[in-house]
Amino acid sequence: MPMKQTLSAVIFVILSSLVINASAADEAKSQVTPSPEQIKQEAQANTKYLAAQALKKAKAVLEAYGEFAPFGAGLFQDGEVNFVWAVKPGESTKGINPVLVLSAVRSALGTQAKSGRILGSAVVYQYRGSSNDGEPREQINIELEYLNGYAEVIATQYEEGPEGIEFTKTTNSQYEPKVFTGYQSRSKAQ
Repeated sequence: MPMKQTLSAVIFVILSSLVINASAADEAKSQVTPSPEQIKQEAQANTKYLAAQALKKAKAVLEAYGEFAPFGAGLFQDGEVNFVWAVKPGESTKGINPVLVLSAVRSALGTQAKSGRILGSAVVYQYRGSSNDGEPREQINIELEYLNGYAEVIATQYEEGPEGIEFTKTTNSQYEPKVFTGYQSRSKAQ
């Protein structure tokens, strides 16, 4: 190859490389840092997804076994949800201390949160009480947390009907994080 053609080819490769690198730099500059509102919306969307998966699992276990010990769920970056069981579904819950089980589940999820493996967590447990008029009330509580400090608890009342478990009423309220514990001050600000 003559020298002039070789030099032209080298210059072409260098210029092409510069154009590609400039395009990548422009693209990186055009990516905007998400606003606090966008971050909050992402957290709410991801925790809503996590809550739906946790509630679906709780319903399946309730329908299969009639009860369950507290359990947890972690939301990974790829959207996968993995469950944490201190007491496996179907094992007897007689004589267990729910406070200790809750603590063990939160601790396991907290380890995953601190290592950066999960984006969100759900701690799920049954609550049995009575309404203001004295009627028995059963509900599933889901403590949801997200790595940005977003935290809420969802209480879903249910009844056992002819078709299985039927959800009747859901309420939610803000919640002080227990799994993503380094984020309390941010959750109050949002």
